[in-house]
Amino acid sequence: MTATWEDFTWIVDKYGWVETSVSFTVVRHDDAATVLNALTTDTHGTVVGLEGVNSDVETIGVTQLGDWVLAIAPSTAGLDADLMMPLSVGGEALTYATTVGPNYFAQWVDGTTTAFFDPLLRMGDGFDNPDSPWRDRMRAAGIDPDGEGPLPDGRFHVLEAGLAMIMNHTGVAITPDLLRDAQFEVGDSIE
Repeated sequence: MTATWEDFTWIVDKYGWVETSVSFTVVRHDDAATVLNALTTDTHGTVVGLEGVNSDVETIGVTQLGDWVLAIAPSTAGLDADLMMPLSVGGEALTYATTVGPNYFAQWVDGTTTAFFDPLLRMGDGFDNPDSPWRDRMRAAGIDPDGEGPLPDGRFHVLEAGLAMIMNHTGVAITPDLLRDAQFEVGDSIE
């Protein structure tokens, strides 16, 4: 099954703060402790669910999901190439991040940046080429990569589409149950 932005409309309803500042990062190859140590200055144990991660704007929470580690932060953690390139060596890392205004989608594969684009403006490295696989992935997520303006409901749904693209590319299921019940190891953001 291919996920679309419509599969993620619950996230804004449940966690309103994600519309103003959040990053979802998935890393394949490393374990949760390695990712947490790379992205934080201090660690603080474990919390349950995304509510615990959002306890402080400086907090990053990570959880192991099979071969992938999911890192969530109420900031743009996961966009720093100096941090993400080493984490992707021997594997891959993807980040969708938003702040008030800019949106970013980034991919690193085996230590190299392969995409860094704004899915709202539909432009940037790894997306501008008409043959970019990310254009097809955006289309599969229900957003026209050549379109402009909001969807028929008046909203852009870039966050939801970013999560659908991550899920479709990695197989990592970001679900309401996961964000409510998962145990996240947390620490203070290095940013």
